[in-house]
Amino acid sequence: MAHVEALPPAPVLQRDLFNESLQLKALRIPKKECQKYMKLLAGYTFEKPRLRCILPDAAGPETRLLLLAETVHGRELEQIKEKLAESNIPIIPYELPLDYTYFPADYILKKLLPEGCEVPTSFESVGHIAHLNLRDELLPYKHVIGQVLLDKNSSIRTVVNKVGTIENEFRVFKMEILAGDSDLETEVKQYKARFRLNYGEVYWNSRLEQEHRRLTDSFRKDEVIVDMMAGIGPFAVPAAQRGCQVYANDLNPRSHHYLDINVKLNKVQGRVRTCCMDARAFVQQLCRSKASGTPCHDSPQEREWEVPEGGLLFDHVVMNLPASAVEFLDVFKGCFDEQRWQEHPLPTIHCYTFAKADECNADIQRRAEGYLGGPVGDDVKIHLVRDVAPNKRMFCISFRLPAAIAFHKHSDATDEPASKRTKTDQ
Repeated sequence: MAHVEALPPAPVLQRDLFNESLQLKALRIPKKECQKYMKLLAGYTFEKPRLRCILPDAAGPETRLLLLAETVHGRELEQIKEKLAESNIPIIPYELPLDYTYFPADYILKKLLPEGCEVPTSFESVGHIAHLNLRDELLPYKHVIGQVLLDKNSSIRTVVNKVGTIENEFRVFKMEILAGDSDLETEVKQYKARFRLNYGEVYWNSRLEQEHRRLTDSFRKDEVIVDMMAGIGPFAVPAAQRGCQVYANDLNPRSHHYLDINVKLNKVQGRVRTCCMDARAFVQQLCRSKASGTPCHDSPQEREWEVPEGGLLFDHVVMNLPASAVEFLDVFKGCFDEQRWQEHPLPTIHCYTFAKADECNADIQRRAEGYLGGPVGDDVKIHLVRDVAPNKRMFCISFRLPAAIAFHKHSDATDEPASKRTKTDQ
């Protein structure tokens, strides 16, 4: 039988084990002369984060204790006595107690975890939720890690850990609660917008705040924006706040639910139309006349809205589904009516995608063109959004939709989309 090495038992968080005392020296000084002696003994006084060097004195209300640095011994102590030669100031021993509440999370976890384990002190904050992505070797200690982080971050009420990979069509990852309450309904702020969400039901990534702002800042007032995979609205809401008219769609009913809430929360109801359907079908509906039906509504008032006669004219398309957004580029091939668009520039497409570390911009463009069904032309920009993992990066490829693609005439079945995947992201 093969030998299986047993894992060490998970540590128990015994807070009283972190009780310590510092043996210091202190000066008993008059209450009204604290600043005088602080200045006189500059460089000799006690300095530790979140601790004061002047404390009340149990001997009486008219005096205070000025703590000296831990390093004050021997010659330094003699120098202090020389400075105090003309004053009747006593130097007394003082024991300063420290407990669990004083020590930072990294200090405590380093004491609790086995030697050599990486101390996990960083996490993604989503409102009152701390999201960890613990490595396998830390899983036996996950609950004590969660409790320490909960104790040491006053704004955090819930600590969760990602379980497995994102594999469902709504891009929602499984998670387990490590510490705190089970309430995953929270609210986050990004720049001038507020977003309400349930972290267990929708996708949200706080690390994308800068990208949300970068792209929406490029939109001009009164431009029309189509957000194919809108999530809970991190592009749609700021765009509407800039004065754009936004048509926002998401396949996940819960994302659509919170999208409607966030539109109302940020008071942009008059500038955002929402929908909950497949992203390809959404674009196809927008490019058709109102005769094709009115599948969407203006939530939360539940007013139906119609596509303008002949189809919607729009300026930008946001495709924020980096895992597979490029596969949806085929929807634009032949989707536009040439007569309807003859006096309006074709939209700029902003498509998010992942790429391996060794892939270059040409590789990203080539992949996009493969799904689009033709070259994007020379006016293409590829922006690095962030490093996701050691061999995984996120990019945004932006280009003006070529007329040859937009007005392409389908001739046979080979022009039909090869994939009908229906995923959503944020």
